[in-house]
This record gives sequence, C-alpha cells and structure tokens, in this order.
Amino acid sequence: MLINIVCIESSRPDWAKQAFESYQSKFNKSININWKGCKPIQRNKNYDIERAIKDESNLLLSSTKKEDVIVSLDKEGKSLDTLKLKDNFENWLSSSKDISFLVGGPDGLSSECIKQSHLSWSLSDLTFPHSLVPILIIEQVYRAWSITQNHPYHR
Repeated sequence: MLINIVCIESSRPDWAKQAFESYQSKFNKSININWKGCKPIQRNKNYDIERAIKDESNLLLSSTKKEDVIVSLDKEGKSLDTLKLKDNFENWLSSSKDISFLVGGPDGLSSECIKQSHLSWSLSDLTFPHSLVPILIIEQVYRAWSITQNHPYHR
C-alpha cells in the first residue's frame, strides 16, 4: 500500500523532514509513505482567493490516481478520535487502494476537491504551522497502524 501526503508548500524545513522520516521508517515494508510538495499559486496584493483555491486544489487532485482513497484535510471536516481513525484505516487497507491525503494552501481547499474526497478530516480546531501538518498525519496514521499490529505504541 502507498500512502501519499500531498501538500501545497513553498518550502520544507529540515526539522520537518527529519520528523517525517522518523515515522516513515517505523512502518513495515507493506506500507510506503511519500510526502509530496506542490508549489503554491503566486500571491500578491491583488490575487483572486477563489482562483488560487481552485488552482491549488486542482494541482493536488492531479497528483492522485483516480482509484485512490482521497482524504482532504479541512477545518470543517470530520473530527476523528484514534479508534475511529483506526477503523477508517482498516477499511482503507482492506480496499487494497492507495491513500492520498490532501493538504491545501493557506486559503484551504475548494468545495469541488472536498466533494471528490472519500473523507474530509479535521485534525483539530487549532491552526497548525503548515510544515507540521504532514507530521501530524503520519503520526496519527502510524498510531492507527500500530493498533492494527498490536504494537504497544498507542498505549
């Protein structure tokens, strides 16, 4: 299984790369995780927010395959506790499809992008630094996976 975390991002700090790679190395060989960055739309004082959201969302969607399970990260999305995420993860595993998590730019994702997603997920009511979100996603996926493997990480 392949899990893609696809983000609109202008740069990726070294500390974020290291944290991500640390979790990435914990999975067994049956799961591969990739972090893919897509360049944000140029923003200036006269930029059209709706156009930027649409273009960035299309860029993210074009980085997925039609058959992928698509999970959009959105502040209005569904809040999941760990066990509900684990249940979703088990369903995704049994589907034998790859999973793509989509993280929009500073203005979020288009409604069309969210509509095309199998799940719209809210990590929290808090606002996080953009570089931290892929790390939060991989940590939570690792936590869900570790429960399915009866690994003690979750405790």
